Amino acid sequence: MTKQQLTQELKKEFEQGNLKPSQLKKSKSTSDLPQAQTPSNQPKRKSLEIPTPPKSLKVQLNEAQDQISILELKLETQSRELTELNVLSQENSHLKEQAKIKQQQMESLRKTLEETNSKLVQVQTELDKTLEARHQGLKD
Repeated sequence: MTKQQLTQELKKEFEQGNLKPSQLKKSKSTSDLPQAQTPSNQPKRKSLEIPTPPKSLKVQLNEAQDQISILELKLETQSRELTELNVLSQENSHLKEQAKIKQQQMESLRKTLEETNSKLVQVQTELDKTLEARHQGLKD
């Protein structure tokens, strides 16, 4: 008999009222458990009488439901965080691309500035030479 079959059989016995939780705790093997009674041997129950599970099972059920709720909230929170991280990652990639473009633009502007500056120095040098030549011409 597999563990699952044994568990199912014990659940049935418990539901029928043939088995008490205290008997489960004391028993060491399946041979110690009372044998299932046939329907003719079972005491008749009133149709309105509903067996209530022990309070400890209710408490366990509530605790399990609380744990499920907590885990669902954690899952939802982590899902949102993951979504936010994905969005931030996409934004980060976009910003990196923009930074590369701006860096290229700055490099281009720096080259243009250097070229313009070298032309300016060249023109100033030519103007200085021209001015010096005129000044020499006036002295002579």
